[in-house]
Amino acid sequence: MIDPIGMNGGAMMAYRKIQLNDSVTMQVIEFTEQMMSARFWFAGKGFDGTHQHSNEEVNVVLNGEFMATNGSEQYPAHPGQVVQVAPNTEHNMECLTPTGEMISVWTPVRQDLIKYALTEEM
Repeated sequence: MIDPIGMNGGAMMAYRKIQLNDSVTMQVIEFTEQMMSARFWFAGKGFDGTHQHSNEEVNVVLNGEFMATNGSEQYPAHPGQVVQVAPNTEHNMECLTPTGEMISVWTPVRQDLIKYALTEEM
């Protein structure tokens, strides 16, 4: 289990889990001015279709099997594998197993995800 330790004055912060859709739950691990990390739990395929944003992204598969779409390429991603996505590239991580788990890291910070971050100090 990953225990998030806040960069904000060294305080340990608790980040809430957010249900993004019927099959994906997300929890921010940590964020700074330059980067953000989050854990995702899949109970189904995940998101419909691809998306893009101006952030560079790295996805680390922890459990389950995924089909990574990265631009025009598609390839399987297994536990321990990393998928790097360049900024402004259409991408998706589709879970192929009943459940899956991954960690994503973005730089710069995903401003659209900040709202899911802070809840309370531990």
